[in-house]
Order: sequence, then structure tokens, then C-alpha cells
Amino acid sequence: MSNILSIRLRMAREAKHLTQVQVKKLTNINNKTLSGYEKGVSEPDVDTLITLANLYETSVDYLVGNIDEPTPHFLKKEKPNYKKYILSAPTLEDAACRIAELKNKYYIDRETYLTLSEMAYDKHNTLQAKGTTEKNDRLKK
Repeated sequence: MSNILSIRLRMAREAKHLTQVQVKKLTNINNKTLSGYEKGVSEPDVDTLITLANLYETSVDYLVGNIDEPTPHFLKKEKPNYKKYILSAPTLEDAACRIAELKNKYYIDRETYLTLSEMAYDKHNTLQAKGTTEKNDRLKK
């Protein structure tokens, strides 16, 4: 296995302030397997390499040593404002789809996932309750 790949995998993970256990939770790659990759004992397959590159917001080319820039200009992307993105969803169902999208695309952690879910539920429950109250007020007149 390429020494540069093992070194860059570890450096990319540490640059994102992730432990091997956290990577396991986000990608379902066993932390012992990941340790093997980082120690140069084994090599990840292409799909695993792509998953890790996406998580670490770098390119496969960087990880395998084809380029020296960790984050090429075409990979630099602005993360959306999670809260604004979720709260702008017109329905609770749409908010749930957006949260799932964020989870898959940006590998949001469990705590963020739960917080966003709670915010969406609270917003749409409040809107529903407000609509019911207004309807009841109209019926009383």
C-alpha cells in the first residue's frame, strides 16, 4: 500500500477533527479497518476511498498522491446554513427530506440531525396549531 495514502488518510481525518470511531458512525467503515488503512496494513477499495474523500472534503487524487493540494478549487463548496435551509421548508415532510439530504451530503452528526429535526417539528407543529386556533376563532364568530 502506498505510504502517502495512509499518511494522507490520517491527516485528512485529523484535519476534520474526527476520531476513527466518529468516522465509523458517519460512514459505517469499521474503525479497525480504518486504522489498517491509516497504518498502511490494508488498502481501501475505490468506493471506500470516494466515501472518505467526500467526508474529509478532499479529492481521491489528493489522497492517493496524484496532486498536492488537499482541497482543489472545484471541491471548495459553501455549506448551506442548515437552520435557514430547514426552516424554509414549506412542509414537515419537505423539511425531513432536506434533513436527510444534509445527513447524506454533509455527513452531519447525530446531535445536529436531532436538533434540526426538532426545529422542523416545532416550526410545523406551531404553524399547524396556529392554523387550528385561527380556524376555531373564525368558527366562534
